[in-house]
Amino acid sequence: MKNGDYGFQGMAVAPIINGVPDVSHVTVVAAGTYPDDGIDFKAALKGLSPNGSPQADVAVDYVGDLIDKNPDWTITQLSGYSQSAYILKAGAHFKIPTTVFSGWFQYRSLTKEEETFMKNNPHLFLNYRQKNDDVTKWNDFNSSWGNSDDFGTILWIDGSSHKLDSWDFDEKTGQLKIPNSSGNSEGAMIQASHYIMREFSAHLTELDQLKIKLTANGGGLSKNEQLYLNDQQALIAVNTGRFAYQNAMANAIRAYQKGMTDAEVIWQETLRESRRQTELLSENEIKDSLAAVGATQQRMVDEPTEYFQKKINKTKMIDEKFENLSKEIKNKIDELIQRDKELAQQLRS
Repeated sequence: MKNGDYGFQGMAVAPIINGVPDVSHVTVVAAGTYPDDGIDFKAALKGLSPNGSPQADVAVDYVGDLIDKNPDWTITQLSGYSQSAYILKAGAHFKIPTTVFSGWFQYRSLTKEEETFMKNNPHLFLNYRQKNDDVTKWNDFNSSWGNSDDFGTILWIDGSSHKLDSWDFDEKTGQLKIPNSSGNSEGAMIQASHYIMREFSAHLTELDQLKIKLTANGGGLSKNEQLYLNDQQALIAVNTGRFAYQNAMANAIRAYQKGMTDAEVIWQETLRESRRQTELLSENEIKDSLAAVGATQQRMVDEPTEYFQKKINKTKMIDEKFENLSKEIKNKIDELIQRDKELAQQLRS
């Protein structure tokens, strides 16, 4: 932990595996504002200006020191809360994935290079904010109904709290759990797409590291080594495409299913209103009258339901094609490793 100028406080943490810190997955966390700390509070007030919080530059220096002094570390994540959303600047500066909560941040404080990187890689940055959180809104003037350019990083969730404990996390994955509601459907979709792209980037980095390992002896890649890398890259692309498709189609299927439910509701409401307006007519006479103007169960319920069901079936067929292609590539990779014992040994070492 470092108590720097302007009240900055940061901490580098790593998971413990078999009693040993796993420094290949280091997370740097910056603390939010302590109102009772005069220096920290003054930094927050200065952070209202377009230049942003003065703690941001201290955070960049802190992360830079960690990188320089610990060459065996891999910092895989930055995180912060409230004022310490300035850690987004450090993330853009060092190209490290960053996630903040209830974060108010002056995006105009980014350098041109930092801004360009954030614009081109929005999936690496997540700023979870509740739509009616007045603290964040009046500190940087970003809101769900009108905001300056956040480069696609703010993910809006229903709610009005600024408290850190208002966020709920999955105990197994550590990911933020977004409540299931119509107001959060877009946020949930964006979150899923960001995670998909982060996984894609991480896998490509692993491939680059493997390529360096395979060519460490100074020679080029063998034919089988190049085939293996190409197949792995194809597998990553197929699986990423499949996950992205599943994410989009999950929302589409929900819309289709809602359409089927709404169609039935509208038909039943039409019948109830017709019965109320024409009490002297029998049920069959009411339906005949509705049919005369084109309002039938076949047209209002059965046909839309059939249409939506065909759409759902089609999405499932496409997903099966993705799965079959993924299995086909995996089988080729397994066959290649079985044939090339030297490659198998290199992958295990």
